[in-house]
Amino acid sequence: MENEEIKTYFTDQALARFASAQGKTVEKIVCHLWQNKSQPTEVIEVIDNVELHFTDKQKLTIGCNADGDGLDALEYNYKEAAIALEKEFGGKIRVYAIDASGTTIWKDIIGKNLKLVKIEKEDGKYKANAILLDFNDEKREIEVNPLDGIIIDYYDEEGVYKPFIPDPE
Repeated sequence: MENEEIKTYFTDQALARFASAQGKTVEKIVCHLWQNKSQPTEVIEVIDNVELHFTDKQKLTIGCNADGDGLDALEYNYKEAAIALEKEFGGKIRVYAIDASGTTIWKDIIGKNLKLVKIEKEDGKYKANAILLDFNDEKREIEVNPLDGIIIDYYDEEGVYKPFIPDPE
């Protein structure tokens, strides 16, 4: 994990979104890419967020928090975001969606249940630098990098994550 120095934590709302997605079956993966074309010779693209669409029509969107220093489980409206960026930057910065379900990293996840969302815990709080999506025999790590946006990778067994299990009320 690259971002161990980040001391940002998930909100209760984000943790509730993670908890409600656990046990659901993945139907589709959509990635929203942020593209900066302000310098035509150096177009920059980063993953802004990833949406897991489930068979019950619920979705879980994971992206950067408002400060850009951690992850969040977002309420995201792609159309509103695209319109706002077009208005603010006149087409030089835009966001677009791709169906990533058939990509190498996601194709083996389609049709699987999201068993657990695992998050590193520190001093009773859940760190927002990275999460692990556990699909039993498949695991994906998502982390945030201030320069590279959202980074998605196969999980490498480091053992720092703990299952996020909501406290009984």
